[in-house]
Amino acid sequence: MSITDAQKDIVRSTAPILKENGKEITSIFYKKMFGAHPELLDIFNLTNQKVGTQPLALANTIYFAAENIDHLEALLPQVMLIAHKHRALMVLPEHYPIVGENLLAAIKEFLGDKATTEILDAWAAAYGIIAQIFIDAEKKLYDELGPDEKDKGFIAFRIVKKEQVACGPIVALTLERTDGGKMHPYHPGQYITLRVKVGERIHLRHYSLLEPFNGKTYRVAIKDEVNEPKGIVSNEIIDNYKEGDQIFATFPAGTFTLAPNGKHNLFIAGGIGITVLSSLIQQLKQQGQIETATLIHSVLTKEHAAFADELKSILNQPNQYQLITDGRLIDKNIIEKVLTADTQVYICGSPSFMNAVEDILAQCNHPQSQIHIEAFQPSLSVIKGVNDQSTTKSIQ
Repeated sequence: MSITDAQKDIVRSTAPILKENGKEITSIFYKKMFGAHPELLDIFNLTNQKVGTQPLALANTIYFAAENIDHLEALLPQVMLIAHKHRALMVLPEHYPIVGENLLAAIKEFLGDKATTEILDAWAAAYGIIAQIFIDAEKKLYDELGPDEKDKGFIAFRIVKKEQVACGPIVALTLERTDGGKMHPYHPGQYITLRVKVGERIHLRHYSLLEPFNGKTYRVAIKDEVNEPKGIVSNEIIDNYKEGDQIFATFPAGTFTLAPNGKHNLFIAGGIGITVLSSLIQQLKQQGQIETATLIHSVLTKEHAAFADELKSILNQPNQYQLITDGRLIDKNIIEKVLTADTQVYICGSPSFMNAVEDILAQCNHPQSQIHIEAFQPSLSVIKGVNDQSTTKSIQ
């Protein structure tokens, strides 16, 4: 697939329409695609669909790609983040033509008589190039799992331990493979994707791995979602799965990791966000570098602080672990006390929590290159400065 310079100009000139109205356009897209291909509902997180983060993430992905149509290599970090999620969800090359067909139909419907043949052809060419980038990246990720095809899909695991580790409740699961096959290694910061069936529908969700790879089991933590819309997968597992039950998962994926040679590593967690950061802290412990780590964990109450005793024993200096237990967001003074010019900062929590921390770091003029974020929502739905409101624009 190729794209002409004239088509690039069209894509760039019409990309602002997607930025301003992307959530509306992609909502049309999802309605069309799921109407024609209801089997694809098994791939997409329906909770994210309801709250709008999935359509917004798709819109932002396409917008940023369009804005960088002349130098798509600039998008490689974001491409790899999404490609890992796609591999974990078993997105396949044959899904991309379906997405492209329905995306163009959604753009055409939204633009109405403004949707000229030239505009639609330009966006078709751009989508073809973007799709091939993802297909190629995802093929490499599938290939890394080895030659055995069954290792590239959902694999049966057994829950060998289920325990409540904090109020919420927050429940930790320890999983082992049921068929005696290999456990694929991973780096701390990655996640596995669990699959459950509720009624007639399959549901999937990513869960961060809690500790460095031990060669035998995977361990994740799951929080009961009490707010609407409730988390379908999390609540189903907490309410209805027990030790000895079988559950399906894909092998670990994800791009979140420790920065190399960090002289000081500051971990800032909001609530359940501690799950992914705990594995990075344990990695530093294994590497004999735990003295470089500082943790700030904000929770509603002390009883909501998962793995508090374990982390206190690892972070054994008084200034290495601070627990904020009144439910407030972290204020600037707390961060300024531990932040240095060479600090690598790792943040995980709710979007509002992460935005608040990022604002503080910006006020401190901390380098963006030293700030690392792991988002539970689709990543491009939480990027600042992107409009998530549908404000209708028109082509002049």
